[in-house]
Formats: sequence, C-alpha cells, structure tokens
Amino acid sequence: MSITGLGGLGGLVSGMDSKTMIEKLMMIEAQPLVSMKTQQKKVELRKGLLQEINSALLKLKTKVEALADAQKVMAKKVTSSDDKVAIGTAFKADQVIEGSYDLKVEQLATAWTAKSANITSFANPTTKELGWSGTFKVQYTNGTKTQVSRDITIEATDRLTDIAAKINASLEDSQTAGSMKVKATVVDNTLIMTSGETGAGSSVQILNDTAGIFGPGKLGLTDGDATAASFTSATVGKNSKFTVNGIDIERSKNSGLNDVIQGLEITLLQEGKSVNLKVEPDYEASEKVIQEFIDAYNSTMELLTTRMNEKTEKDAKSDTMLSKGLLRGDPALSSIQSALRDITGKAFSGSEMFKTLNSIGIRVDKSDNGVSGKLYIDTTKLREALSRNPNEVMKVFYVDGNANGKLDVDDNKAANGLAGMMFNKLFTLTDTTKVLHGTKSAPKGLLPSRMELMDGQVKEFNNRMESFNRRLEMRRKTLEAQFTSMEMMMQQSNSAGTFMMARMNSTY
Repeated sequence: MSITGLGGLGGLVSGMDSKTMIEKLMMIEAQPLVSMKTQQKKVELRKGLLQEINSALLKLKTKVEALADAQKVMAKKVTSSDDKVAIGTAFKADQVIEGSYDLKVEQLATAWTAKSANITSFANPTTKELGWSGTFKVQYTNGTKTQVSRDITIEATDRLTDIAAKINASLEDSQTAGSMKVKATVVDNTLIMTSGETGAGSSVQILNDTAGIFGPGKLGLTDGDATAASFTSATVGKNSKFTVNGIDIERSKNSGLNDVIQGLEITLLQEGKSVNLKVEPDYEASEKVIQEFIDAYNSTMELLTTRMNEKTEKDAKSDTMLSKGLLRGDPALSSIQSALRDITGKAFSGSEMFKTLNSIGIRVDKSDNGVSGKLYIDTTKLREALSRNPNEVMKVFYVDGNANGKLDVDDNKAANGLAGMMFNKLFTLTDTTKVLHGTKSAPKGLLPSRMELMDGQVKEFNNRMESFNRRLEMRRKTLEAQFTSMEMMMQQSNSAGTFMMARMNSTY
C-alpha cells in the first residue's frame, strides 16, 4: 500500500518517516480484512470437501442403479458350438431359461436385388454422361408396409453414379419423410438396386417413369410400364428357415431374432449347418456389478469416516492440509453414514427365499470388528444363491414396486430391496432440483443445499471485503491529509522562526 498524497514532503520538515508510519497504521487497520479472508477460505475449503462427498455419493448412486438391472445381476452367457454358423445373446437375462438349444440353419434370409444392363454403349466415353432426363418415383414394400419416394429427377448430364446417389438420397413422399429402404450402387458400369430389408415380402417398383429410364433400351430393369413398372429380372428376397430343437421356424431376417427363444436373441450366419447354443449363468459378470457397488460403498464409508475424524493440521499451508478437520464431528456426515449402514443391514421382504445381504453372500468385514462397516463378497455363498434361484437373489437387490419399469424414489421400502432403499436415500442427499422457500429457491438435496448456502457465504464475504477496502482507502487518504497538514504547519512555523531570528540579528 503506497503513500502518494504527501505532496512530496514525506517527513522532510518533521524528520518523521510519515510514509512508513501510515503503512504500519494501515496494516493495523486492515487486520479485520485478513480475518475475513481466512474465514472465506475456510468456507471455500469446506464446500470443496462437501463436493468431494457429494461426488462419492453420486458415484455410489450409479452403482446402486446397476443393481436394479436384472440384465446385469442375473447375467447369462450364451456359448455357440460354432460361432460361424449362429450366435446368441441373452437380451433378457431374467427370462431366458438356462439349457441347450440345437439349431439347424437351412436357409439364410436374403434381400431383393436387381441389376441393370451394362450402360457402356449409352454413356459418353469421355464424360460418362448418359444424356437421359426424366422424373420417376421408387416404391418399396416389405409385405406389410409400403414406401413411395418423392420425385427423383435425372438430368442429361447425369452419370450412372449420379443416378445411384439420387436414389440413395431419396426420401419418402410424406410429411414425416424418412429414408427409403432401397439402395443403389454401381459395379462395372452396372446399376445394382437392393432392398434395405431381407425377406420374401420385399419388392420394388418404379412409378411414373414416362421417360423410360428404367425400361428396355436404357437401364433395362423394368417392363417399361410408364405408370407402375415392375422389375423383369430381379432376384426375389428369401426368408430364413431354421429349426430349434426340431421345431420349424421361418423369419424375414437373420439377426435380431428375439422372438424365437424366450429371452434369447439369435443371429444366423451360415446356412446348411447345425449348431448348439448353450445358455448358462455368467457368475463373473454378476459378481462384477455387485463388486463395483461394494467398492463404491466401501470408499464412501471410508471417506465419511476420514472427514469426520481427521484433526486440524498445525502450520498448514496447502489447501489439502488446510482442509483437514473442517468437517470433524459434522453431524450431517454421521447421519449419512448411519443411514447407509442401516440400509445394508436391513431385512428385505421382497424375496421369499433370501432376506438379507448376508444370506446371499454379501458380508460385513469383521477384521475391525465391523467398525468400518465395509462389505465384501463371499464368492462361494453368492454363487450358491445365484445357482439356487437367481430371481430371488434379484429381489434382494430390487423389486419394482410401482411396476413402471424403472428405479425411482417411490421404490423406497424394504420390499423394494437394497437398490430401491439406497437409491431413495442417495437421491434425497444429492438432488439438485430447486424448491421455493418463501421468495428464495434452494436445492432439495442436503449436500447441494449446503453447498449453495456456502456459495452465498463466499459472496457475502466478497461484498463485506469490498466495502471494507473502500473504508480503508478513505482512511488512508485521511491519514495522508493529516500528515501532510502537519508537515505544512511545521514548515510554516519554521519559516516564521527563521524570519524572527533574521530581524533580531539585523537589529544588533
């Protein structure tokens, strides 16, 4: 803080170092500002610690949500005896029945396709332009739904590749236009058109081809009917045909076959071959999702314990060390930890076979007499439970109480399982949804609410410090004026004394 208002006197008359004196006085005056900065820093660091805990709870919430997914907890693996013939995946692990399924692939589904005449004799040998012009539409049907394209216009300067590009870019002639399920490509000066779907029901027609672009003498694909031309040499699509455990099945496609075996999706890859699909529990996948929850839970409990018990560090300099002890004994953290531990120890009523986490092999670590509350998996016990009845194991983790197909805050009772109760608790702690309190709004969640309150405290400190700095500046100017006035008065006094001495000397 420099002194600039002393008019250059700076103690030259009085002999006092007025600049230094003012600086020291201002340092004393600024002590409350130092205290405010220290308090503000603590608020910021305390908020940082709450953000750390909030992040840990959100991560735990994500892992809890995974426990409500039967596809992950009741994971199944499907092994193919020949993955070049057919493969399968358990897309509904809670529905697929473990066992062995014999498949014989008799015929793969194919798409409708047609190819034009070679147009070398029609195209300009240099530019490859065809010299044809006209407008037409493409109509496609798959046996249940029909698509008609908007007008496709061909110019005289177009090449065969341009015609293919315009067919590929064509849209349905409707208000909610989608892409047409007919594609075109060019191979060795030949236009090849293919349906985007496989199956015996697929077919294509060319509508309003008055210029005969697709008819005889040009592309040679259709019968030349100007209104609705049919393809004359197309290869029709075929359905897939196969058997499962001796039952004949026919479908319009080769992949995404999820309506054949309950909970299983099949993909056919090679015809004329037989294959066996074996469905069995995927214990490693089930254990992985449970272990990820346990890891997140244990780390959260450890973090809460650390923050509640750590002591303030003397002579701390870094933010990390200054943060220690700021949440020591915080009752909110103790409440959170107790609530989470209480949920893991609940008896869940959704299952008739298993009631507790311990009954399915998720145990409390006793190495510290259970003080930390950490969990671990007894792999043998968990696999035994999953083998006996995976659906009942799933009920320990989650039961959709309101049957809306998703985990939500209404699934908050013991009958809804571990995931339901813990999700509800974590949601109430971390919810950022704003609610009105009088004329002001604040987040619903405990931690977001506290952090927003701290933001307000930091802002208030800033306002107070700005106001205090303005007062300090006024005080500094007052001191400078006072010292300047004193110097001037002493200068005037000295001048008067010198004058009197000079008069006295001249008299004698």
